Amino acid sequence: MTIESFETRVAISMPLKIIMKFGFLLFFFGLISLSGCGSGSKNPEPVAEPPASSRPALKIWLVDAPELEKVISVRWQAASDQTLKIEQIPLDSVSTRDPFNADVVTYPGILLGDLVQKEAIGRLPAQAMAKREPDAEEPVRWRNIVTFGGQVYAVPLGASNLGTVMVGLDDSPLKELDSLLSSIRDLNAQSMEQWSLFLNQAESVLATSVADRRKSLADRLSKITPDEKAWLVDRFLFVASTTNARSRGLFDLVKMESRLNLPDFSNSAKVLFRIAQIFPETIAVDPTKAWDLAVSTTDAASFAVGWPNSVVGTVSDSIAELNGNLAVAPLTWNPNKGLIASVGKKTRQTAVSCQFLVWLSEPEQREALRAVCSGVELNVQQSDRNNERDDYRAFQTVNRRDSRVETMAISLRMANAVQYRAILADCLVAALREPDQIDSIFASCSEKWDQLTAKLGIETQRISEEQSLGYRK
Repeated sequence: MTIESFETRVAISMPLKIIMKFGFLLFFFGLISLSGCGSGSKNPEPVAEPPASSRPALKIWLVDAPELEKVISVRWQAASDQTLKIEQIPLDSVSTRDPFNADVVTYPGILLGDLVQKEAIGRLPAQAMAKREPDAEEPVRWRNIVTFGGQVYAVPLGASNLGTVMVGLDDSPLKELDSLLSSIRDLNAQSMEQWSLFLNQAESVLATSVADRRKSLADRLSKITPDEKAWLVDRFLFVASTTNARSRGLFDLVKMESRLNLPDFSNSAKVLFRIAQIFPETIAVDPTKAWDLAVSTTDAASFAVGWPNSVVGTVSDSIAELNGNLAVAPLTWNPNKGLIASVGKKTRQTAVSCQFLVWLSEPEQREALRAVCSGVELNVQQSDRNNERDDYRAFQTVNRRDSRVETMAISLRMANAVQYRAILADCLVAALREPDQIDSIFASCSEKWDQLTAKLGIETQRISEEQSLGYRK
């Protein structure tokens, strides 16, 4: 071998030795690395969730419930480090709200159809369903108000029925009417007869002239507010629930045409006019105010469709002197004005949103919220300090009566229900001003409903109405 060839071989082999040396070192350190981290790869350390204070604020929308903001803010701050961003949303702007980016929305039950159709909310997440304590005594009306198309979309905070309270009047006709609701199919004639018997005695007891009563009603209607119109609609539907409309509904679902031009509704409007003429001060006000006015009256007789105030000490002390003359009839109907709470479909904080819903429906929160808002009710098993009041205790007896399942046929909570209600409200005000024209006014109102349905889409509205009644998933 020549010196040149030997040097060439040395020159080639030196890099190979270096590569082999470094390769061995890499292999050696790789073994050490594997032996040292083997157990850690099987059981990795859990990644700690960021503290609640570092997460984005939970967006809470309160629809038509401004009185809840302060109570929720203070109580949640004491329970969690998660910050809240609460926004007040008007009732009539929900259907047009865009974007709908709330994490949690609390709203009256009549808006459920709107939110489902907009896909603003989804079915109640499993986390919220699983964490809710099952309550075998949960009222049927609670389950009805959160169910749409056979699916549960919300946590019920309340769903109080409207009831009747009176002083100085015999409630026997209304008791008889209540017994007829579940025993006969053709209710119209019987309903009108019992309402007439009841209102005839009221006119006799009060003994005021028709002219004076009509003047009081006209004055009342001249000052009526949009909110009072909404309560007027609910009182009308309360009366309608004692007629054939109770089972036949507001629409002919085959054609999706309004049924407001039928005697079920024009007769109900005539009864409503008589109630309004005799008791104008309670016909359109908030249900709690109407109830308070009726039970604390100094007149010979009073009557109201409403529910008792849940705030202790707000009712006049004179109620204690009226126990012998006070009666709460068993008639009830649910206006779906109770509050319910849903998780926004576009939320990125589903777990925290569900935690908030569970917290919101706990007994302690119900007690605090109920003190400021009539849309919230206590759980059946909670003790209720208001039961010391005879009127309140009598109301709860009928409010919690689930032996007869209340129909949802005239619940009026499908998508765009607020628009239908607005048309009906104007119709009712016109009917109370011109009672001789009730039949023609309701025929016109029925046409306006059909025009609205055509504008919104007949099939779209049919599907939503059928879902609201539980006929379609």
